[in-house]
Amino acid sequence: MKKDLPRVMFIVIDQMAGHWVDGVMAEGDFPPVNIWGYHKKGLIPNISRLIAAGLWAPAWNMRECDTAHGMKYLASGRYNHKSFWGGEGKGRFYAEEDKEDSLFEFAKKYHRGNIRVAVFTTDLWIAKGYFYTPEDMHAFPSYFPDDPMWHDMALPWLRKNPNWDLVHIYFATNDQISFCPSYQRANPHRWSSKHAYILYLDSLFGEVLEYLDAKKLWDQMYLVVAADHGYHLGCSTAKKVGAKVKNWCADHPGPHDCEVWDFEQDKSTGVYSGCSRRVPLIVSGGALAPSLRGKALERAEIVDVAATIADLLDLPYVCEGRSVLSLSATSPRPSGL
Repeated sequence: MKKDLPRVMFIVIDQMAGHWVDGVMAEGDFPPVNIWGYHKKGLIPNISRLIAAGLWAPAWNMRECDTAHGMKYLASGRYNHKSFWGGEGKGRFYAEEDKEDSLFEFAKKYHRGNIRVAVFTTDLWIAKGYFYTPEDMHAFPSYFPDDPMWHDMALPWLRKNPNWDLVHIYFATNDQISFCPSYQRANPHRWSSKHAYILYLDSLFGEVLEYLDAKKLWDQMYLVVAADHGYHLGCSTAKKVGAKVKNWCADHPGPHDCEVWDFEQDKSTGVYSGCSRRVPLIVSGGALAPSLRGKALERAEIVDVAATIADLLDLPYVCEGRSVLSLSATSPRPSGL
């Protein structure tokens, strides 16, 4: 079964908005940090390379937007899981009700072990129903920094295992860059604002691309980028949890269906924001069909990510999501979303 199997690298960025409400700015002409907005401003050249060579979709998390739920949706392609966090006596994390395999475990079983799968994540996300993968599960403490996740963990493993097929890398640090400005000019330290961190994160993506180019892997693989949820900024929920100005990241609590807030008038504009629901989906890589490169979808959902990866690997994996490769609504990329 492994013959002619393409390689897939799946990178998840925690708390990264994929797109934002048109016309909403964090400060001056800087939008709240989001993949599409920063791509249009030319600020993230390495991620922009993935978008230019790939299929872009402004995706939505249509259920709970805390990290535990979002990571489950990404790993399983399903919204219908019941169990996320345990009560007394069940430990910090509980996923006993997960009877069905999530995507990565299914891939291992379907190929009867004849596929090299590795996961580089943090301790919660190797539970059954998430990225549980017998063998080659590398789970580090929560909020393990992105730098060593790539430099010290994933990259050395990739170099020692050049025959890898399916790899997941989790970049968790952006979720910690919260309760802070989205954009500020004064402090350039990468943890000082989401603006500073997305620029640094883009440089990490540059290193990923350097590795793939150096090993001549790009032409034979897919690179998928997604996020578990976005964050609140300039909206009614941000106001509710204490934000005094619109340029303030207020994490991702409910309610997720928030409205754009006018901080000068101290009232809602009535314009839908839903900022914590807005996530990215990029499917790129040299193996992507030329007809899909430089295209965009009108809309996708977070559960479509697992379905798309299953499609890339020709896996008969059953979930709620749909593969974005099979959607016929692709069109030339619009100027704004």
